[in-house]
Amino acid sequence: MAEGDRLPKAVRILGGLLLMTAFVLVCLFVVTRYAGYWGVPMFSFKTENGSVCKNNFAGYTCTELTLADVEFYGEVDLPDDSTVVEGSYTATHDYALDVVLEVPKASADVALKALANSFGPCREAASPLTAEGLSQRCAMTNDDVFGSEDPRNRTRIFSVGTGVRKDGTRVIAMSVKSR
Repeated sequence: MAEGDRLPKAVRILGGLLLMTAFVLVCLFVVTRYAGYWGVPMFSFKTENGSVCKNNFAGYTCTELTLADVEFYGEVDLPDDSTVVEGSYTATHDYALDVVLEVPKASADVALKALANSFGPCREAASPLTAEGLSQRCAMTNDDVFGSEDPRNRTRIFSVGTGVRKDGTRVIAMSVKSR
């Protein structure tokens, strides 16, 4: 094109509209893709360990927890063949983890040792786990301990119940909250 030759006005307008539309679409894509990670309410995100969480106005709630996140939030090292049956983690200015897990027979004893390592020995206490069909029941709790020197009791309140089914599977119910 020679100097002074211009594209028809309709082509220039159409080209400008297409560029603006493309810019808006790219911006929308970026916002919707990363809004969850930025903490925008009602947008979802995945944690580093793969749990699916959704932001709300005061924090976020994870409802599809992975074993890695249960171990991280619960401060416990469970066997790798443990399975998360159901659970949720809510983080605001405080946190709350409520989860039910199953551990196969082969790792049931290792899981009990891991629980005792993180939450202390079994006690006579109310368990968050229903006792029907379970043997070797155990409850670990610190809801009646205050001012203890034990680091497990300084920053969190926990109630953990566990028992073994007839097939040897260890069932664990954990409720861990910040103090």
